[in-house]
Amino acid sequence: MKKFKKLLALSFCLVVLTALISSCSKDDDNNGPREVEFKVTASSNASISTVVYSNAQGQANTLTSVTGSTWSTKVTANADVQSVSVGANATATDDSGVLRVQVLVNGQVVKESESKGKILTATATHLFID
Repeated sequence: MKKFKKLLALSFCLVVLTALISSCSKDDDNNGPREVEFKVTASSNASISTVVYSNAQGQANTLTSVTGSTWSTKVTANADVQSVSVGANATATDDSGVLRVQVLVNGQVVKESESKGKILTATATHLFID
């Protein structure tokens, strides 16, 4: 359980750091809003417990009462947001559990990450680069 708490804290730190970085805007940013979708999928023997994702302003939203093996949401990221991320935690009934997180921009997967085992943590961050 200590390992799970450490992994959870680490994933939250990564998402918060990404949100802080994304809140800094460039003066010459001409990009418009972006359609972003976050997807979290766990194997059938695993249940998602926590999801952290970037909102339209690039700030972290935390959901702590997630249940089931799938979760997703869509946001329209403001033009000044430089990065978006998603992180999730899940627990499986045995070591064959799998957790996958994905960031999609305009319907295309631009970043994904996967975790395997009984205690699962995965994060993915996408940087918008001109």
